[in-house]
Amino acid sequence: MSLFSLTRLVTAGGRGARSRLVGMAGGVAVGVALLLLLWGAYNGLASRTERSTWTTLSSGVSAQQVSDPAAAALGDDLVLASTTSDYFAGRTITRVDVAASSASTVAIPGVGRAPRAGTYHASPALAALIDAHPADELGARYGTRVGVIGDAGLASPDSLVVVTGTAAGDLDPSRGGSAAGDSQFGVWSVAGFGGAAYPSVAYRTVAIIGAIAILLPVLILVGIVTRLGATERAERFAALRLIGATPRRVADIAAAETGVTSLLGAFAGAVLAWLLIPIAARIEVGDGRFFRTDLTVAPFTVVVVVAGVVAVSTAVAWWRTAHAGIGPLGVTRDRSERRPAALAVVPLVVGAALMLGVTLVSLSGSRFPGLEVLLVMGFLLVSLGLVTSGPVLTFWVAHLMARAVRGTAGVIAMNRIRRHPRATFRAVSGLVVAVFMVSVFAAAITAVAGDPARGGGGDQLATSTVVARLNMRPAEAEAAIAQASPVARTAGVTVAALGYHHPEEGIVFAASDAVLLGLPVPAGASHVRVTNDYFEGGPPVVSVSAASADTPAILLVATDGAPASIERARTAVLGSGLRLALPPTTRPEQAASALETTANRYAGLAGLGILVATVISAVSLAVSTTAAILDRKRMLGLLRLMGMPASTLRRVILAEAALPLATVFALCIALGFLVAWCVVAGLTEGRRAISWPDRSYFLALAASLLLATAAIAGTFRTARKNTEISVTRFE
Repeated sequence: MSLFSLTRLVTAGGRGARSRLVGMAGGVAVGVALLLLLWGAYNGLASRTERSTWTTLSSGVSAQQVSDPAAAALGDDLVLASTTSDYFAGRTITRVDVAASSASTVAIPGVGRAPRAGTYHASPALAALIDAHPADELGARYGTRVGVIGDAGLASPDSLVVVTGTAAGDLDPSRGGSAAGDSQFGVWSVAGFGGAAYPSVAYRTVAIIGAIAILLPVLILVGIVTRLGATERAERFAALRLIGATPRRVADIAAAETGVTSLLGAFAGAVLAWLLIPIAARIEVGDGRFFRTDLTVAPFTVVVVVAGVVAVSTAVAWWRTAHAGIGPLGVTRDRSERRPAALAVVPLVVGAALMLGVTLVSLSGSRFPGLEVLLVMGFLLVSLGLVTSGPVLTFWVAHLMARAVRGTAGVIAMNRIRRHPRATFRAVSGLVVAVFMVSVFAAAITAVAGDPARGGGGDQLATSTVVARLNMRPAEAEAAIAQASPVARTAGVTVAALGYHHPEEGIVFAASDAVLLGLPVPAGASHVRVTNDYFEGGPPVVSVSAASADTPAILLVATDGAPASIERARTAVLGSGLRLALPPTTRPEQAASALETTANRYAGLAGLGILVATVISAVSLAVSTTAAILDRKRMLGLLRLMGMPASTLRRVILAEAALPLATVFALCIALGFLVAWCVVAGLTEGRRAISWPDRSYFLALAASLLLATAAIAGTFRTARKNTEISVTRFE
């Protein structure tokens, strides 16, 4: 009989066999779809970072900082540029001012040649905002729009970016940065704009670790679904052995069955991933959504993923069947697994020791090449070590508890775990890995958490007041007064008060302006001094000042609180001619801007990682528990036939899932925190540290356990249905 005929005989075993194959194909399809989407997201994250970091001018081609833009020569192969931030309705706008010659050949990403002075190109999202609001609220800040920035210059469809043309003399080298030489700001001479896929090697390492953390539960899911109906399939293979099939031929049949099924599932998964791209692209990650092209995987990669899944599934099926010792029918009764060896714990111990050792060396100041690689290797060993050591720990605990349990459900569950520690732990391995990954993500997030927000006391600077830090000289004091006057006459503005540098510390205001700002003014004072902390949200510490200082330092523009008034005031400040050290902002915008760092954007991805790992683990647990029930339906059916109630059966299923999870639950949390500390402290040489997560971490753990409970409860119906007396079959 040919291999095809034998395979057809095995797979044509009725509705149960077909359901098993459909389940395998469906599980592989989900796994492949997730693999492709995650692969696309990993590459897309690098692409969007590269498209966003071109505005960091220090990374440009032949970038040199310029102290006197008016005296700098503009060649056809060089432009002068300055990057600053702007704000609108609490959102940050990246503004790039470019001065170029009329024959400039320097290309700006998404724009092409630099716009002429007085014109600008805006991102589609910013252009929509400008069109939706009056010019004096937003559009008047930039000039005349002559184009839209293409995708090549934007991190996301939601990005707010504007590229304006200006004259070299209008570029201010002191604006935007806190000090001269700041690599993020100032005026730069560049021959070309270019970004980086990752801000540093440390962020690349974090991205790799994050990818491993999310991919591992997916691979576990694929491995679980390919074992659906293992016992039923073994019985059919035993029947083939009875009619003369050799062990090699049976292994070939198993490989062919799995190969064809996984091929169909993998192809369906590729199609599913393609269909899900528009939906996945709508999910906001970090600072915006992905472009669809970011999530689209190259055809070659799709072929490699599909071929890899099929090849691995086929090879594993052949190897398992060839080494399963399947004999003629009647010799395929349930056999105990080989006792797991203690050596399986070695990868976990080695991985933890490697990460801890590398981190301690980094903290000592002896940073060495390859540190990042060793951290990734250690993380991989710890992750895999949890899976390999789980059966060992589960066996030891079950062996101890088997002596203490007395109830029927406990005796059955503990003895089954002792006989099949690998199969039992495999059922919850996805959830175990999820708890570990959730702990890693949650602990790592704490390393980049922002400072706690100040309280909202009534004596603080009003959130509707626009703060404009100035960079002006004493000789410009009269000019500052003249330039601030139009701002005070802007609709919705109640007062525009100039503050001056105090010789010692703080800002000096005229008493009349201080009263309008709501500051407590001592009786008879002509001028008052306010500490700098007030402008960042602190309480007003006011004292009498003998006289006004002469260097303009700050302009406070109080408004009536209407959003339109705040934006008109901001636009008026930007167009006033005042030399600004920082863009005009409100107090809430200052706090939000402090959190808009690369570290916090990466931390935002952790939430998505937690969600993916948790959901996949629940699906894996449901599938594996159902598979275990189907594999033992004869034995469980016999127990029901002997009078065991369904409630006892439910307790058996619950105990078999709860014991291995409880065995390693605390270990997963402890290892998660250790790994997070090693990654954060090792990559930053101790400059960052982790702390105890907030309540969202405990909510995530609770959600994981609730999903696990729901997944197990969902299998009770399957257990009852497949162990009824009417469906119990005997050989």
